[in-house]
Amino acid sequence: MAEITYYRGDSYPIPFALEVESTGVAVDITGYSFTLTVNEERDPAVTDAPEFAVVGSIVDATAGEVSFTPTEANTDIDPGTYWYDVEMVDDSGNVRTIAKDKFIITMDITK
Repeated sequence: MAEITYYRGDSYPIPFALEVESTGVAVDITGYSFTLTVNEERDPAVTDAPEFAVVGSIVDATAGEVSFTPTEANTDIDPGTYWYDVEMVDDSGNVRTIAKDKFIITMDITK
């Protein structure tokens, strides 16, 4: 995943596809769970609370497709540059951070 730009207050799904980097082959994510967490700091302290976190919904497990749908309340934060990561938990309970980048909230026109 790369940088995400999202309008303040929006609530549309953010798609994500997990594949083997060297081959482009989809990773079967059957039995896995995912969380996208957004924080004001790029490298927050352990005690820093995130702006919000969204549990992923598997769209197609064998194609490695998951999506994250923030609520309007999640993204109703001050416009600016935030940071996100995506953590994957496999069916054995192993946790792995699979993406980390900017999460930019831009001001919308309609309030």
